[in-house]
Amino acid sequence: MDEIAVERVLRIVELVPAARVAAYGTVGAVAGCSPRYVGRVMKEFGSNVTWWRVVSAAGVLPPEIHARARLQWESEGTPHTHRSVDRSAFLDVDSLDELWRTHGTEPECG
Repeated sequence: MDEIAVERVLRIVELVPAARVAAYGTVGAVAGCSPRYVGRVMKEFGSNVTWWRVVSAAGVLPPEIHARARLQWESEGTPHTHRSVDRSAFLDVDSLDELWRTHGTEPECG
């Protein structure tokens, strides 16, 4: 995996505000990579960031981490049901891109 792309994805994830979520595809659109790439980054490197704020377009996470994510959603006040995050919690691409452009820091090359 490209370490600059990985770092960019992780930095973008850290910009998702508490009580909000972004879909893998939204993060990918801002980072310049595919939703699958974002999922892979989150699986391999996401444990030290706010991983529970990145979900599928349906508002769910893999079963093995869903219960832990629900605890975080409850703690932050993220609107959700037992099965998924409510659509009202999702950031759209424009909102996440604005956060990245105004608060993000591009990883250094080399």
